[in-house]
Amino acid sequence: MKKVLFTFRLFATVGILACCISACEQRGKYDQGYYPVDSLVTAQIRFLTNAQASVTKFAKLGEKEETKTIHPVDSIGWIDELDIFRELRTLNKPINKGAYKVEDGLPDNKSNLKIKTIVTDKELPVRSMKIYYYGRPENIKRIEAQFNEVNSLYSSSRFLIMNFQDLNNKPVLSSYSVTGGQKMFLGDTVIFSIKGIVTLQ
Repeated sequence: MKKVLFTFRLFATVGILACCISACEQRGKYDQGYYPVDSLVTAQIRFLTNAQASVTKFAKLGEKEETKTIHPVDSIGWIDELDIFRELRTLNKPINKGAYKVEDGLPDNKSNLKIKTIVTDKELPVRSMKIYYYGRPENIKRIEAQFNEVNSLYSSSRFLIMNFQDLNNKPVLSSYSVTGGQKMFLGDTVIFSIKGIVTLQ
């Protein structure tokens, strides 16, 4: 199990380093664009930190599984947990203006929710995003997105989900998941999944 955790953390570290490098290069180059993902994640980090929330994580790497509960003591802990969703902000880069087709108010045939879809047929990191909401766009219930990444270290494809509950007329993160595969160059593809269940105090 220790070997599995080390391998998993190695992949995570490589991904975080790559994201940090990219974030530093792109800082200040984003606006609200198609959807304010950055602002949404920042608001969730702030709320969950103040609420002293915890998260139970179910991680699977290949055939190995691990479950643990984390109690982040400050915002840094929640940044570590949720920063991967900030990667979706790449769709808001000015260079991507007009690259996505947007449709809003679409009915969800499985619920009473409406859907806003943001989709592209171009080879961009964010291939698609769906925002599920009730009544008004501010009443977010779920976000789904497909994110692909290729750099000098690895290539990966991830499907990201964030689920929200209503608390005092504000959306609060209740669970999230990241599933996909990652291939180190000159290495094998590793299939992984992470699911987090958020508990408020």
